[in-house]
Formats: sequence, C-alpha cells, structure tokens
Amino acid sequence: MRTLVTGPIQPVAGDLVLARVDELGNHSRLELLCGRKAIMFPGDEIILCYGNRYAPDQFEAVIGPDLGPCDLVAGGGIAACELSRHARMLAPTKITPLGLIGDKFGRRLNVWDYKVSSDDLPPSLPIVLSLGTSMNAGKTLTATSLVRGFKKAGLKVAALKITGTGSGGDTWIVRDAGADIVLDFTDAGFATTYLAPVELIEKGAFRLLNHAAENGCDVAVIEIADGLQQKETSELILAESFRSMALGAIFASYDAMGAKYGVDTLRAAGHKVLAISGRIGRSPLGVREAEEATGLHVYSPWELQDGALSPVLKARASEKLANGQANNPYLRRIADSPNPMVALGQGRAHSSQLRIDFLGKLAHELVQAELGETPGPRPGGDSRATWPSPFGSVSVTLPEMLSPGSNPLFMFMSIQAPAELIEAAVVAKTPRALKSSLGSLVQALGCPPLSATRMDNLVSGAWSMLQAVDQQNVHAGPAFSPHDDLDEMIMNFSGIFNEGVDQHAPLGRA
Repeated sequence: MRTLVTGPIQPVAGDLVLARVDELGNHSRLELLCGRKAIMFPGDEIILCYGNRYAPDQFEAVIGPDLGPCDLVAGGGIAACELSRHARMLAPTKITPLGLIGDKFGRRLNVWDYKVSSDDLPPSLPIVLSLGTSMNAGKTLTATSLVRGFKKAGLKVAALKITGTGSGGDTWIVRDAGADIVLDFTDAGFATTYLAPVELIEKGAFRLLNHAAENGCDVAVIEIADGLQQKETSELILAESFRSMALGAIFASYDAMGAKYGVDTLRAAGHKVLAISGRIGRSPLGVREAEEATGLHVYSPWELQDGALSPVLKARASEKLANGQANNPYLRRIADSPNPMVALGQGRAHSSQLRIDFLGKLAHELVQAELGETPGPRPGGDSRATWPSPFGSVSVTLPEMLSPGSNPLFMFMSIQAPAELIEAAVVAKTPRALKSSLGSLVQALGCPPLSATRMDNLVSGAWSMLQAVDQQNVHAGPAFSPHDDLDEMIMNFSGIFNEGVDQHAPLGRA
C-alpha cells in the first residue's frame, strides 16, 4: 500500500479498501492469501475488496454510495452493504472503511488491473459446464470429479469458475484433484460477478480459456455459480458462445424436481445436458425420480472421477469434429483419448459393441412400429441397412416388400441417437430408468411413442441383455453406496460453505 485515497469517493466493484473491524458478526475470520482463516478482533485493520454479493444461503449485499460504514459479507474479504440474509446467518461483521488503497500516484487499485493478459476473443478450447439448482447443490464437487475423469483419460485439463464471490476453497479442491490450470473470475478482474455486465463476464471467461489453451490444456471444466434463476447465470446460459464451445453440461441438483426443471431449462436454451449429479445422489428414491423424469443418468462423484462419462464426452467431441470443426485439435485429442478403466455398470462401461447392440434392439422395434412386423428380403436382395450412431454403425433389418432406397423416417433423416441418452439407458440401474431413457430416445429420434406393449417388450429385452453383461463381469472398483456421506463431502469441499464452518468457534479452535 503506497497511498490511501479518502474523501467523498464512490467505490466501485473490485476497489481495494482498508477498513477497521468495528463489531464481529457472522464472519469472525478472514481468509488470507495463503488460505489460512485468520481470527479477527475489534479494532483490527484489514484489506478487503468492494463487491456485490448474491448468496441465497448467506447474504445479499451491494456496494454503498460512499466510504461510509458497511459490512463484511464474505469470508474471502468482500465489503458491501447487507440487503438480506439467510435465517441461519448472524448479522454481518460491521466495518468502517478508512480509505481506498492507492498506488504511489494516488490512483485507486482495483482487481481489474491485475487480470490475466490473454486476449478475450472467442476461444476454440472445448468446455464442459457444471451448473446446478443453487449454491451447495454439488457443482464444485461435480466439476472436481470431471477434472479427475479427464486426467484419467490422459488429458490436460483447466478448471475454471467464471462467476461467484471471491474465495479460495473452490479453486483449491480442483487444484488438489489434478487440474493443470486453475483460474476463476478474480483472475479475469472481478472480486465478485454479481451485477457485473454479462458481456464482461463472457469476455473474462474467454480470457481465462485462452490462457488455459496457451498453457497446453486440452479441455476446460467450467463451473457457473448459484442456480439457473440467478441473474447472471440465467443470461450466461443463453449465450451462443458457451453452447458452441460446450461438449455438454452436467446438472447438480438437490432433488428430482430441481433436476427436472434444470434439465428442461437448459435444453430449452439449446444446451446438451449429459448427466445429473450433486446432492440428489444421497437419495435412491430421488435418483430414481430424476432418472425417470429426465431420461438421464444420475452419476455419483466417484463414477465421474472414474471416467464414467468418458464415452459420452468422446462421442460429443467426435460429433463436433464431423459437424464443421474438423480442424479443432482439442476435439481430436478428446475423441482419441483412451477410456479409463471404470466399474460403473460393471461390464457395461465403455463397450461400444454393447451400445451398438442396444441400438439394434431399439431400431428393430422402431422399424416394426413404422413399417411393419415381418422382416425379410428387400427387392434387389439386400435386407439390411446401416444406421450411424455415436458409437459406430448399427445394422438394421428392414421389412419385406420395402421398396429399394426406402428407409424408416429416423434413418432417412440420418438422425443420430444422442450419446447421453444412449449412455443413460445402457447404465440404467432399474427397468423404470431404462424405460424413461428409451422414451426420451424415441422422442429425440422424431418417432411417435411406442405402444405400451411394444415398449414393455423393448424394455424387457434390453434389460435382459444388460443383466447378462453384468453377470459376465466382476465389479472391480469402489461402488457408490447410498450410505456414503455425500452431503459432508460436498460441504467440506465447498469454499462458499466453508465460510460457515466453525466460524463462531471459540478463539483457539482450528
């Protein structure tokens, strides 16, 4: 600190401020650069950043009009004026700003002055989005688990958090998980992103992605804070840039209703939702409801860490390569990456042939439903046709008396079954989840719903095939147990939640 800027000044987001602690409240500790949470005492002088805060589980706060008394609204060091707080929160710690931190020329210092220097042009680095219902739904643990999965596939991965409130916890866990580059919105020049122009947040994300690409990363996992109803998040998910860069999104939810709404909202915005994860995994009934409502699979953190989503991500990369991005080297490396050895679904994991056989059963029912019951030779002698899929070509038997060149509508239109729905069906843990995924597949292919009898026959045949595969393989890894304390794991690894852990402990406790 070279100078202290005082007087009738209106602070702006990101300004560094020297403040005096007047009265301890909800936050009695302050996160230091090293990560230690230092205990504060009344009368201490501390350096913070001005910033607006949006945290449904903690505080809503905005920057005041001057350097008058205000509040410490985040343990990472954010100064603002409280507007509202969650019922379990104590009143915020009261502070009095003493002046803005200035350089030797008396110019105020701002986080924006220290953003990474990479350009903010649209990047070509592929991304996977971690989104959720709200804070503490499991987005950070989902992102961390995706990082581990990519690392097992031999890829260099960046972990980025592009919105939120500045705090170290969420970046430390992904660094510990093996991310090669770890950056967040503070590296893009924001102390917090609440009420920041979305265009600036988007350009900040581009800057972080380009920095990751310059440092050799193959893919980036991006967490967007809070829930889909939050102002900036609701606008960011509509940005075409994120849709075009994304291999897909993983949605973290508390419950089935939240999962259903989130998946529907993201799909309506044009996103490929690949899977569900988060705290919903604590409830077997909740998992079942979510899978039946969305047609997607609910993955535990351990499954994602083992690379269980690898077939879908590789298929999505291949799809993008085939649709206008053939020269993207990052997509090529993802598509060509090896499949990690995982235990998910026992013998079902990563078997392309199993997925092709499964699609063969689906195609058989769709052909019979549309064109007739009796398969047989076509005029001209060829009784089979080929249907492309994300996992290879599917050979389909066509019915007798079909004229040459005629195919079922889904084949004529060259519609590929979505990889995420195929995967959800193949790894389904119950016949009801399988039926839901099959229904979603039929709809995605533009086909009319199958009759109840035909759908039941399809579910029965597909389930028998999947069970036969299970019986041929030995489960060789740590299974996800509904008794695993997922709540505790998510909370321990959430930087935001850790602000509230033991923060009212007596002096001397860790």
